[in-house]
Amino acid sequence: MPRYRNSKQDKDQNPYKVNQAAPSPFKSFIDFNTQRVCPSCGKAIKISHNFCKFCGVDLSAIEAIGNSDEISKQLAITAATDPDPGVRKEAVDTLGDFGEKKVLGVLTYVLLNDPNEEVRKEAADELGDLHHPYSMEVLAKALKDESPMVRKEAIEGLKKIKRKVKPEKQSKGKPEERAEDEAKDEVKNDTEDDTKDETENGIKDETED
Repeated sequence: MPRYRNSKQDKDQNPYKVNQAAPSPFKSFIDFNTQRVCPSCGKAIKISHNFCKFCGVDLSAIEAIGNSDEISKQLAITAATDPDPGVRKEAVDTLGDFGEKKVLGVLTYVLLNDPNEEVRKEAADELGDLHHPYSMEVLAKALKDESPMVRKEAIEGLKKIKRKVKPEKQSKGKPEERAEDEAKDEVKNDTEDDTKDETENGIKDETED
C-alpha cells in the first residue's frame, strides 16, 4: 500500500514552489521612482517638487534619489523594503558612506518609519555624520523614539551637526530664512532707489543752476 505524505509537508519540501516576496516591513510605502522624501520633515512629496509643501524647505540643491544613478536607487529601495532588518541596516550604512545629499531623504524616511530599532539607530548615525542642517528637525523628532538607543543616537547626531554647521546656516533654505533674505532684498532695493533719486535730483539741480 503506497504511503501518502502530509500535504503541508509536500508543500514545504517542494523544490518547485514559488517563493512570493515578503511584504514591506514599513507601514507606509514610498515609490522612489515617483516620490522623494523631504529630509527636514520626512514627508513624501512628488519627485518633481523642489520645495516641500509640508514644511516649505528648499530642495532645489538636493537631488532626488529616484533621479540618481541606478545603484543608489536600488540601495534606497532595499533600505526601505527588504524584509530582513540586517539587510536594511547594511543598505543604510552603505548609503551613508556615499556622503552625498541625495541620500538624506532615504535616511530620514528610514529613521521615522523602520520598525527595527537597530536600523533606525543606523539611520540616525548616518544623518549625524552627513552634517546637513535640514536633518536637525528629523533628529529632534527622533528624540521621542520609543527606543533608548535611537534617542541616544539622535542626540549624538544633533551634536555632530551643531559642531559642524554655523548657526547662520542651520536654517538655510527654510521659510523663515527665505523671508529674511526677501526682507533684506527689499531694504536693499529701497536704498538703491533712494540713492538713484538723490543722484538724479542732484544732476537736475546742477543743470538748472
